[in-house]
Amino acid sequence: MISVRYLQLARQLSDAINSGQYPVGSLLPTEHELSEMYQVSRHTVRAAIARLQEQGLVSRKKRVGTRVESVTGHKGYSQALASVADLAHLAQTQEREVREVEQFVADIARAQRFGLQPGGKYFRVSSVRVDSEHPGEPMCWTDVYSPDEYAAVIPLAKARKGELIAAIIEAEFGQIITTIEQRVEAVLLTDVLAETLNSPAGEPALQITRVYRNQDAGMMAVSVTVHPRERFTLVMQMARDKG
Repeated sequence: MISVRYLQLARQLSDAINSGQYPVGSLLPTEHELSEMYQVSRHTVRAAIARLQEQGLVSRKKRVGTRVESVTGHKGYSQALASVADLAHLAQTQEREVREVEQFVADIARAQRFGLQPGGKYFRVSSVRVDSEHPGEPMCWTDVYSPDEYAAVIPLAKARKGELIAAIIEAEFGQIITTIEQRVEAVLLTDVLAETLNSPAGEPALQITRVYRNQDAGMMAVSVTVHPRERFTLVMQMARDKG
């Protein structure tokens, strides 16, 4: 399975970094070279490098490559997100465990909270995301809300554990994710979430709300994700406009 291969490759590259084969400041071989060296797909190489990024061992820049930043990783996840592809790739490095599914008609309170249409038909898929190396420390809890017209993705969300639900909708319904509106805020872990995520209740957490819109600006999905503070760091890069 891809999840096993990418973790194995990530460990091999991590060992190579720790041994000094790739010193801090040096560049790892290209994706193509690593694919040839370890006889794996480039998809597996990308997932393995994403794992090293999450551990703080490497950084990636376009037209530069993958640079070794440290020989010791950190606990938790640090993820740089600059595009829809980055977000979809992040999902591939973890697995979704669906815990609850609900189909409902949006009342006024729910519609206002999540940007839904009052009286509209929707479904909710609630899940935790876990990493095989830390099964006792789920990375997050996510509630995904989507119009009922896309309800056929519910069983697919259970089967395709490494894909964003919005990406599954995109593929199955011929949609294109053109924009993602993102809001990040600090919250406190409720008793229920604390128990589910195996983290102390009342502790600070990071809540990320994302609205996925298609080419017609229609809402495809809304996700609300809560991360315990020590398990995820969101990194965003801003650059001055040229000209």
